Formats: sequence, structure tokens, C-alpha cells
Amino acid sequence: MNKQYILITAAKDEEACIGEVIQSVLRQTVLPLIWFIMDDGSTDRTVSIIERFAVNHPFIRLQSARSRGGRNFGSQYKAIQAAYDLAKPLAFDFVAVQDADQAPESEYYYESILNDFTKRKMLGVASGVIYERPNGCWEFRPENAEDSVAASAVFRRTVFDEVGGYTPMYYQGSDWLIQLKVRMARWELLTRPDLHILHYRPTSSAGGIWRGRFHAGISDASFGSHPVFELLKCCRRMRSRPYILGGIVRYGGYLWWNLSGRKPVIKPEIVAFLRNEQLTKLRRFAWGSANDTIEVSN
Repeated sequence: MNKQYILITAAKDEEACIGEVIQSVLRQTVLPLIWFIMDDGSTDRTVSIIERFAVNHPFIRLQSARSRGGRNFGSQYKAIQAAYDLAKPLAFDFVAVQDADQAPESEYYYESILNDFTKRKMLGVASGVIYERPNGCWEFRPENAEDSVAASAVFRRTVFDEVGGYTPMYYQGSDWLIQLKVRMARWELLTRPDLHILHYRPTSSAGGIWRGRFHAGISDASFGSHPVFELLKCCRRMRSRPYILGGIVRYGGYLWWNLSGRKPVIKPEIVAFLRNEQLTKLRRFAWGSANDTIEVSN
């Protein structure tokens, strides 16, 4: 097996953390064959910071993804797919996607995950877990789930191709959708709680935390998330900042989508697969399984 991997990052106005993110990759014991960093129309110093590192590290390739009108998740995943198209002629077996505001804490991060793929032949995608610092100290993010990898994840190339890569979603959820497709294709997902990914910007905070929570609820509704499952999920989210109001705002986004008469934007067979997973979890939760949590999305 060729254990080489490519790394893809989409960046837009990330001057506050892109330097540390790049340094976290340079510290890795196994470096990527090539690292495409797709600038999506940054107006701050993001490009100049990347260029400074690229001078001394030729495997870092800065590419312009062209601005698509503000920060949005659809634009981000279009940029990722564009980078993958550039990398296709190269010889590699793994595709790593790392958000521009997330950095592996350990220098053994990618080496450890690549070893997991060697040991587990049916492993399709793997990642560490997200840590954030709401109070100035790095803490385990409550939204982490055992059956859901982080947005910064490593894919087996054959699996990435089989499921068609990322589908840009206007209402978020591209990383959620690809995980559903991986599971539908009967590949395994692995989350490594011992491997930490440091997230410099709180989840769903770009553009304002309340707007982010409301849009997260819209995203869940656009996938056809089951209403009972969604209610319990939002209640669980009340344990983390901004606590109760954050969960209410998220469920408000979910209700707004459904009361507007809108339908799921993904294929019916994927909606059915998702709801079956959710109902299975609800049944286990009702029977008091200590190991189950109400969480299957980003």
C-alpha cells in the first residue's frame, strides 16, 4: 500500500490562525505528498502568510479558488473538490482534509491515522476529536460523537472516489453527507479520542454565533433529520456554550425550515438511511443504553 497522502485546506480570511495551522502540519512525522491550500478570496493577510511558508516548503501549493461571495460552506467544499481534481494525477492512497482553523495537536497525528488504515482494511474515514477553548483552556468539545468524524478527516482514496467526494451544500453539512455515504457503502468510520484537533474558532461562530446556531438547525432540517431525534439532540447541545438559548435557536432553525414547507435537499434513500440510524439510536436511548448518545452530525 502506498501510504502517501495529500492534504487539502480551503481558507478564507484566516490570518489569525493560519500560521499556527501550517506549523502544526510542518511538525508532523509524516508529511503530505502535496498540500493544496485553496484561497477563496481572502481580504486579509492569509495569502501572504501562506506564501511565506511556501517559499521554504515546496510541497505547500497555494491556489486561488476565486471568491464566491462571502464565507459559506458550499464555497469551501467546491474549493476542496477543485484541489482534489488537481491532485488526481499523483500517486497516493489517502486524502486528508484539514480546516484552515483546525490543527493537529500531536506531531504523530497523521502517522497514527495512516497506521489505522493499514490495520483495518474496511476503514474508510478516520479523524481525531475536536478541542476548543471557550474559557481560554483547551477542552473536549461536547458535540464530539463516537460515530461521527471531525470535519478535518482522512479518507481512503478509493472510498473518497466511490462516494463521489464532497457535495457542496449551501446550508452546511457537506462533511455530514459524505460520512452518511461512507456508512451506506458499508465502510467503517473511526474516531480517535486520543488524537486532538485544536479548533481556533468556536463551532458555527463564523458570521455570529446565533446565526451559526440557527443555520445549523436549518442544515439538520435540510437533511430530513427526525423531529424527535432533533429535539433531543438540541437539548443535548444545551450542555455547551451558549447553553440553553443556543439549543433553542438551533431548534428554531429546524422548525423554520419545516414550517416553511421545505423538503430535504438530499436524495430520499439517504434521508431514509439517516432516519433509520436516528430511530435505532432513539430506541437504544429509550432502553437506557449507557454507551449511546443523541448525536450524528457536525
